[in-house]
Amino acid sequence: MTNSRAASGTSDADMDADAPATAVPQSERVTVNLTGKAVQALQRLQEQTGYNKTDCINRALIIAGEIESMSREPGAVYWRKTPDTDLMLVRFV
Repeated sequence: MTNSRAASGTSDADMDADAPATAVPQSERVTVNLTGKAVQALQRLQEQTGYNKTDCINRALIIAGEIESMSREPGAVYWRKTPDTDLMLVRFV
């Protein structure tokens, strides 16, 4: 996955001229120690999506943050396996 802003020569400042005052922080390099289960999940996600490890982890963190926000009181997250099955309440511990 390429960075379209970098490829086009357009800076973040140029692209965000009309954006709200809260700017997205610059990227940050971190080292993460994954559990065995997390390593397997990352490998599966790479196979399913075709994304590299960095993109999978970035997307997972963004989605986890959204789910956490939605599941806070008084909100809830529900899942339905198929369109004709009952809704199930999802709890993250």
